[in-house]
Amino acid sequence: MRTSTVKDIFLFSFVLALTVIAMHFIRQRDEKILNNFASRWGTVNNYRTMQATEEEQRIAMQFSDTTLPQLTKLGLIKHYTRTEIETVITVSGRIWNERSTFFMESLLDQIFIYNKVNGFAVHTTIVDDKTSIVYAEITPPNRRTVY
Repeated sequence: MRTSTVKDIFLFSFVLALTVIAMHFIRQRDEKILNNFASRWGTVNNYRTMQATEEEQRIAMQFSDTTLPQLTKLGLIKHYTRTEIETVITVSGRIWNERSTFFMESLLDQIFIYNKVNGFAVHTTIVDDKTSIVYAEITPPNRRTVY
């Protein structure tokens, strides 16, 4: 009877040790998965910034430092508003309509890259400051339309 008790204790200890070891490895694997997930998707800003190329970062910086202030100074951009879900740019309809389609599409490309690099919502609407007519918009994931 004594050997049976010793065998039972040994078997119980062995099963307990295997269970603890298995749980330890499962926990390590889960932490590794969660850490990779968090580092990749932890915040939209981190993810999008990591994905931006040097060229995109240069364009984004040029847009905020040069393009946006110059277009505001020229009177094209009247107001620039960004919320969590979209960017709304009000423009002078007269000046907007004098611009070429190439200019309009290039501006949309720059805005899209700026928002992407900085982790802002991609959805952007360009509207007339007096009539509220929509002139152009960027809709997710990356469709740009000039009306």
